[in-house]
Amino acid sequence: MPTQPRSKLVARVGALVALSVMADLFPMPRVFFGMKLDLVGTVWVSGFLLFGFETATYTSLGTFLLMTAYGPTGFVGAAMKFAATYPMILMPWLITRKVPKKLLVTPSSRGALLYGFASGIAIAVRVVLTFVLNYYWAIPTFMGLPTQEVIQRFFAGSFLSFFAFVAGLNVAQGVLDAALPWILVVRSGLVRVLGYGR
Repeated sequence: MPTQPRSKLVARVGALVALSVMADLFPMPRVFFGMKLDLVGTVWVSGFLLFGFETATYTSLGTFLLMTAYGPTGFVGAAMKFAATYPMILMPWLITRKVPKKLLVTPSSRGALLYGFASGIAIAVRVVLTFVLNYYWAIPTFMGLPTQEVIQRFFAGSFLSFFAFVAGLNVAQGVLDAALPWILVVRSGLVRVLGYGR
């Protein structure tokens, strides 16, 4: 992908970061350890589909910094949002590097299949990564309790129930993060107007 002019990159990233922060402020219920379903990731993935990997990466980093400074869950919440959502950008980019870029954003059965496959891999990576981070770092740090005690209190001591809960939330959020941008950006034809990677 050609490098964007700096002025375009800065303008696009600034606009997308602002949209991401607005999406994070939208009131949604949180689970007991801080996670909520939100539209932040849909902005990041939309930025990737519209403008490419570079724009989406800077958008995610900019949002991470603002969420760390001003978000209700601070650094832990911002780090988990980044860790959970960035694979939704990184994996499709890595998987599709050897194919024409425009195929990924083509509203055809072939384009949808490629995007769906890449997003499925991304969601699988997301589930594994977020489970490990939640178990060993985020939950004990955020709640001030050992994860085993949290499992005992909220999941009747069932490790499998805890895994299913964390995985289910991340699968649901991952599907939303992948599907909504595809509909809004690709199926709507918006990507043809703005141009992928321009």
